[in-house]
Formats: sequence, C-alpha cells, structure tokens
Amino acid sequence: MKRMELDAGDLLQRVAERVPAGLRTNVVVIGSIASAWAFRDVSGTHAVATKDIDLLLRPAVDAVTTAEMLGQELLDEGWLPRYPNGIQPGGAETPDAQLPALRLSPPGEPEGWFVELLAAPLSSQTTRKHWQRFHTGLGDFGLPSFRYMPVAVEGAESTDFGLRVARPSNMALAHLLEHADPDRTPISNLPGTPSRFIKDVGRAISLWWLAREQSPMAGDGWLAEWRETLAELYPDRKDEMKAAARAGLSSVTDHLRETHGIALNGVLAPHGTTLEAFRRAHASLTDLFETL
Repeated sequence: MKRMELDAGDLLQRVAERVPAGLRTNVVVIGSIASAWAFRDVSGTHAVATKDIDLLLRPAVDAVTTAEMLGQELLDEGWLPRYPNGIQPGGAETPDAQLPALRLSPPGEPEGWFVELLAAPLSSQTTRKHWQRFHTGLGDFGLPSFRYMPVAVEGAESTDFGLRVARPSNMALAHLLEHADPDRTPISNLPGTPSRFIKDVGRAISLWWLAREQSPMAGDGWLAEWRETLAELYPDRKDEMKAAARAGLSSVTDHLRETHGIALNGVLAPHGTTLEAFRRAHASLTDLFETL
C-alpha cells in the first residue's frame, strides 16, 4: 500500500472533531500519529508516512460499547469502511477471531487516511491478541486488544484537540514487553515477510533515537516515566517487567540491519537515520535499562 505524508496536528484535530465529546475521554491515540505529534519539533513538519490512525478505546470494560457508539456515529456521518484483506462484516455465526477490524475513511477520502479501532485489554488477558465482537448497522466487526496496551497508554498526555496521545517512552516499553518472548509471526505485507518482533522492537529503538534527537535529557525523562508506569501497573512485578523489557530489546541484537531497514520505511522515514546511528541507539537504550 502506498503511503503518504500526513500532518499529525491536522489529523488529530480532524479526528477529534468527529469523536463525540462524551467519548473523547475514552479514546487514546497510539502508533505513528502519536509519535509524529510527540516529535513534531524534531522533524519540523510533524508529518508521518502512514495511512492508519490507531484509536485505543478504554477502559476495557467499556470498550465494546464505545466501539459500537463511535463506529456507528462515523458510519452515520458517511465514513466508509475499508476491507484491505477482503474480509467483510460477519454475523452471529462468524467466530470472533475471523471478524474484520473496523477501519473507516472520512467522507471524500476513500483512498486516503483511515482510523482503526482497538481496545484496552481486560486484566485477565494473557494472550498477545484477543478479539471481541461488536455490532454495527453493517454487521459485526472485531475489536482487537493487545496485552501490554495499558503500558502504552499509561500517562497519555492531553492535547488542545481534546484527545489524549500516548507517550513515546511507554509505547516503546509496551513493544519491548510484548517481545520478551519474540513473536515470530511473519508480516505478509512487508518485503521479505519479517517476523513481527523485528518491526515492533525496531519501533521502540526508533522512538528512543527520536527522543535523543529531541532532548539530551531524554534518558532522565524516559526513566521517570517508566518508573511511574511500572509502579502504577505492576507494583509487585517491577523487577520481572524490567527483565522482560531487556529481553525484548536483546531479541533484535543479531537482526539490527533488517530492523533498521524496516524502521527507515516507518517512523524514521523523514530522518534518514544511518545503520550505525541505529546501532548506537540500540546500545544506549540497552544501557538505559541497566539504570532502571
């Protein structure tokens, strides 16, 4: 899929205008748009090469209800569903895991950007990914949740647009925790079908590289945010989580060339980060965890 340069601030404003005011506190923006917004002063354009805007719905117990309300609201306003894998909405007989995620393009932009709905996981979720069914006038869709998303959205920051945006430090930490046991599922839409952990851990390293470009004090900030997050979410498992994050980071030690190549087509696309700079970022992030 061809990607395009999108302005993060413009997108946040446009999405916020479409989310009913009563639901905005239930929505956190994650992923590439959140990264571009956080590092807008690094690139100077706060743009990102992507098409999808990930909206995480929380709290977990209300995620399905929020998805039904927000999804139907957008459909009623003329937003168009996208089915990139050709999977259509299901019915009562369709297994939850076989339902499509709800991806919606704004009116008049069927080939442009789109939002995708995700859910915060229930505390009982131990699998990497879980699907919940929700209903719309078009049929049933699936709402995916990933087990470490609470880490990614902890301490999400408010914006003038009325939506919260995830912190890069915690998005990076969530990626690393997820791949303490590397997910080797191939990503079919990337050249060479790399394993999922290659892309995700590379994203964490990329966010750290950007953070250091933004501020020489980035390490102090990330450590403080990680400590707050682990104390809030895992007060009795902090050492376990630290070890898991370090394991996730070390999973790409022998794959840095491939990891770097994928990152250059993603969050690092505007920056042309060299392989050696990427290696240094990996090493310095490893050192940072030694002080956590």
